[in-house]
Amino acid sequence: METQNQVRRKTALHSEVEALRWAMERMLQYSTCQSFGTDCKDLIAMINEPHAWPSFAT
Repeated sequence: METQNQVRRKTALHSEVEALRWAMERMLQYSTCQSFGTDCKDLIAMINEPHAWPSFAT
């Protein structure tokens, strides 16, 4: 798998979001097994309730 140079993000949460997004893209591209985990409570909350986090909407 390829690696990615990351630019410095605004917050640690921004970095967590970007890392998960990158991992999901790579796994979907290279694997049939898609299971992800994180210990970031805010990231889990964003996934469960995306409308509560409008600043991260795309």
